[in-house]
Amino acid sequence: MKKNRAPDLTPAHIATALDTLDTWRGKLTWDLLLDKLEEAWGHRYSRYTLASYAEVANAFAHRKDALRGTLPKSRGTPTDERVRAAMEQAERFKAKAERLEAENNLLVERFVTWAHNAERKGVTMDMLNAPLPKPDRDRSKTVK
Repeated sequence: MKKNRAPDLTPAHIATALDTLDTWRGKLTWDLLLDKLEEAWGHRYSRYTLASYAEVANAFAHRKDALRGTLPKSRGTPTDERVRAAMEQAERFKAKAERLEAENNLLVERFVTWAHNAERKGVTMDMLNAPLPKPDRDRSKTVK
């Protein structure tokens, strides 16, 4: 009997995985992450499928490093629900900001590589900054 294949990952799936990683607490492993995402998506994907997306793999590694450095809190959590919710939201935003900063650093490294390679090939800044050509939309109307 043939097993049904899970549907392809969409940008919404990737966003869900990144949000899940941003809010992750406790021990983080690929299996635990896949279990959590299976609950949300209704399909089980492999570690290799998720890790093939660079933003997910980078977010996983970044979150794993961040969780290694955290120690259990010795103080109790606040009793006021609004304060507790605000603190959790602040932690989520902080985790997301750290992930986006790491992603941005990777993009800056890629840009530097492109700039260096363009310079080696004799591409000038004027060539790189040239505006994109306008699409010729009338051309398809004349063709029969």
